[in-house]
Amino acid sequence: MRSLRFCLEAGARVVEVDVTPLSGGDFALLHDGQLDTATDGAGSVFTATADQVRRLHYTVRGASTDEPVGLLSQAVSLARDYPCLEELQLDLKPHFPLTDDVLSGLLRQIAPLERRVRVTSVADWALRRLRGMDGDLHLGFDPLLYLDVETGEEQDEATPPFRVSAYGYRDDHPLGSRIWGPTTDYLAARAEALATQVPAGIIWYIDAHLLARVLGDGFDWIAYLHDRGAQVDAWTLDADRPEQVTLARRLVAVGIDRITTNDAPRLSRVLDKVLI
Repeated sequence: MRSLRFCLEAGARVVEVDVTPLSGGDFALLHDGQLDTATDGAGSVFTATADQVRRLHYTVRGASTDEPVGLLSQAVSLARDYPCLEELQLDLKPHFPLTDDVLSGLLRQIAPLERRVRVTSVADWALRRLRGMDGDLHLGFDPLLYLDVETGEEQDEATPPFRVSAYGYRDDHPLGSRIWGPTTDYLAARAEALATQVPAGIIWYIDAHLLARVLGDGFDWIAYLHDRGAQVDAWTLDADRPEQVTLARRLVAVGIDRITTNDAPRLSRVLDKVLI
């Protein structure tokens, strides 16, 4: 909550927080599904209650801090007092089944903010259900579970995609099982298939390195999505990494709508462009 308050007091127009469902209808401001990953608690986030979680503290490199674990209900209450906030982006984590009860609980929690919330997720199935439950809810999709690139970092063996396709992408789809045509045709076919999985007119949140690889292979995924009424956010690029600034400039030049960064004012100054 301290970081959220800092962003709001600084006048941030868009802020992203991770949310994971709890028992009882609230959500923890946590990225992972196990409490001991980032807090001084233990066990499954999903089986914990809001009262239990609010007594825990975040940890940094295994050491406990004095910052209590935040709840979505608290974040919504805080955000209501800051009209400068145009969008609270809630990145919904699918560590546990995103049932109708869970999604209904999410809609109840965000109701006080009316239309200043965007729910994003890698879980396309949850986004489709949310659109059916609330046709006006702002949504966003990250295709990370379906198409990715090797970054040299350690991959979670339990998280798809599990295979590297014949085209060099991490992709479990049969289209990538062999070389059947030009890479641009393969990417266009994958983009079309992915577009059918989520509601139209939303924002796509795509790893900047994946976007760079796709562009380098000759397919303009950003233009493809623009033609279908969607916007595109590239994540995550920061001003203290020269290679990321170079990539950010490249993506701005080809029409990226948003860039997710840990320091928006600094990256904006470097790019000489207003970011949200």
